Amino acid sequence: MEVVLVMTILGVLVALSMPSYGRAVEQSRAEIAAANLRAIWSAQRLYWLEHRTYATTLTDLSPLLDPALTLATSPYTYAISVADATTFTATATRTGSTQWSGELTIDQAGTVTGALHAVGETDIVPSSQ
Repeated sequence: MEVVLVMTILGVLVALSMPSYGRAVEQSRAEIAAANLRAIWSAQRLYWLEHRTYATTLTDLSPLLDPALTLATSPYTYAISVADATTFTATATRTGSTQWSGELTIDQAGTVTGALHAVGETDIVPSSQ
C-alpha cells in the first residue's frame, strides 16, 4: 500500500512539472539562438571592416562562423534577410516544433528582438531583450 501511495505521489509531481520543464527547455533554446545571432553580428562587424559592406549570406561569413551554424536546420534556421553597406538584419526562425513558432532577429546595432509563441503559453523572449 505504501509503495502504491509513493508511486501515485511521484506520478502527480512529474505530471505537474512537465509543462514547466518543456518551457524551460524552450527558453534555453531561445537563449542559444540569441547567442548565435550575436555571433553572426560579430562576424558581420568583422566582414564590414574588411569590405565596407555587410555580407548578404551566411556563406560569405563562413570563415568567421562555426560551420554548424550555417547548416543548422533545427531547432532554428539562420539567415541574413537584409544587408547592404549600412544595415543588416539576421534572423533565427524556430523550426521542427509543433508547439512553438516564431522568429528572433538582430540588426547592425546588435539589438535582438522577437519572440516565440505557443497556444496557451506566454511568449518566450531571450533574456537579453
